[in-house]
Amino acid sequence: MANSKSKNIWIEREMILSPAFHKLNGRAMEVLLLFLYRRQWKQAGRKGKWYTTNNGEIVFPYKEAKKRFKIPKSSFARAIDKLMEHGFIEIAHLGGCLIGDCTRYSISGRWRKYGTDSFVQQKRPKDTRGFGFTAKNWEERTGRTRRKQSKPGIKGDTRTSNKNDTRKRKRRTQLVSNLVQGDLDINFFIKKGEEVLRAFSSSRHQKRYHSIASHTH
Repeated sequence: MANSKSKNIWIEREMILSPAFHKLNGRAMEVLLLFLYRRQWKQAGRKGKWYTTNNGEIVFPYKEAKKRFKIPKSSFARAIDKLMEHGFIEIAHLGGCLIGDCTRYSISGRWRKYGTDSFVQQKRPKDTRGFGFTAKNWEERTGRTRRKQSKPGIKGDTRTSNKNDTRKRKRRTQLVSNLVQGDLDINFFIKKGEEVLRAFSSSRHQKRYHSIASHTH
């Protein structure tokens, strides 16, 4: 057996011979050994039993698994899922995305009952907090007040705008239809066009005269 300062780890024979252990693939076995390596032991008195002192406080970050042991994030996640499904580890605390809030694990003995009716199945809990923030705690964590949106007003404006656009399109369509069918006199549009051109030309002339007069003065 090992204490917290020992370089050795302790693995039960019963665990190695169990059906749950033989259901694991190579990567999951590797990760299991690395979890067991993180256990810290203490003996109760000189001749007392050994017990784990950090169960529920074991930390094994994804970053460490990738950098130190070259285990890709996806492979590490699948290995953890396997170990949980077969009863070797449990999540004692699901960490968030805040600095220092790491997920903490426990070494479980559920594997002893794997394959029996009394085995308790567990899976990784889903994290729906979104970087540690929820709709309920957002204002408390940020110290800011959430701005309220006026949805009815937006919908009303949209409906009014859509109705106006629809009416304009209908009027243009009706004018074109009447023109094609001969219900409108085309000379009317020619006359109106000439009036618009004269007004436009007069407006430009006045602006140009005003500009020249301003420079002169």
